[in-house]
Amino acid sequence: MAKGRSIVLTVECKGQRLEGTAAEIISPGMGVAITAATEPVGGRHSLDAAGTNSVGVADVDYLQGRTNSTAYAVGERVFAYTPLSGDELNLLFKASEGAQAIGDEVGFEAATGLLVSAGTGYIVLETITVGGSNTLVHVKKL
Repeated sequence: MAKGRSIVLTVECKGQRLEGTAAEIISPGMGVAITAATEPVGGRHSLDAAGTNSVGVADVDYLQGRTNSTAYAVGERVFAYTPLSGDELNLLFKASEGAQAIGDEVGFEAATGLLVSAGTGYIVLETITVGGSNTLVHVKKL
């Protein structure tokens, strides 16, 4: 269960905000990376869902009246946030990973940009009981 409806929860966040163009379908709360070997379009890099070389997490496009459950389609402008240590966020946790306890360390899966138990970089701040779909969970950046 997520905390609130936003992706970035830290009020005075110091991380960097960035924009890019979706190279694939990206949902808010997923890790995003710059698409390899792709030139920028209109001064913005293409972004895809990836965890290993993540440059940030996909944020909600509030300017277009979207919510945290509205995915970005291919070619749309993606708003992202690069979190710093201590930032609290709601990130998408992979449904097939099962339950996690408060304090467990998780990180992004390389292929999907979803949080998984095998990764590192984030601490779980709520008990996770994931059901049949990916779920936003409250985490803190290490």
